[in-house]
Amino acid sequence: NDNDSNNNKKDDNDHNPLPRTQSAYLCTQGVGGHLTHFFSGNQHAIDFQCPRGTPLVAVDYGVVVESHVPHTTLSGIAVSNLFSWNSLLLRLEEPENGTTIVSNDDKSQKDDDPLFVEYVHIATSCVQVGDRVTPGQIIGTSGGIGFSPEDHLHFAAYRSGEPHAPTVGFAFKSTSDDQQQKKKTFIPVAGKWYNETGEVPKPALPDQK
Repeated sequence: NDNDSNNNKKDDNDHNPLPRTQSAYLCTQGVGGHLTHFFSGNQHAIDFQCPRGTPLVAVDYGVVVESHVPHTTLSGIAVSNLFSWNSLLLRLEEPENGTTIVSNDDKSQKDDDPLFVEYVHIATSCVQVGDRVTPGQIIGTSGGIGFSPEDHLHFAAYRSGEPHAPTVGFAFKSTSDDQQQKKKTFIPVAGKWYNETGEVPKPALPDQK
């Protein structure tokens, strides 16, 4: 844990779990994804493809309530690591009024229930349980730890911090400089590319520029 040296680092992007280290990230699974997002514990989760070691940032003000890093070093899609992974769980302090993420879960949930967000398959953490985090603060790095076919970030939201709580729907708030676009929210869809403003064209490969 490199908490002392990294806890105050911040990325320019304070509205997305992934930083501006590249122009866009591919969503590889969205809501109800057919690979692993078809049951309640994963149904509303979003997967972003990103290289191992990509910095991960806090999506809003909150508190670290669980840290399972390092929990395992296994990776791949073997049965032996089906229920083992590294993760961080944050409890957001004022999610409905925050800068980054808004819930759109069903009304059976109480409006004043806290919103929790989880970062899964991560390689390293630079925060500890009890740490307060701010939007854009680097909290760890991505990986492919646990039941994972590739390096990526699995990001999910919950209305409870209980181990078997179902995921709930959420959307990211756009941070576009365009005032009309800035009012919009977006839910990433598999096969499309996104940055902190919303959906963007697939980035050109270096030899295509």
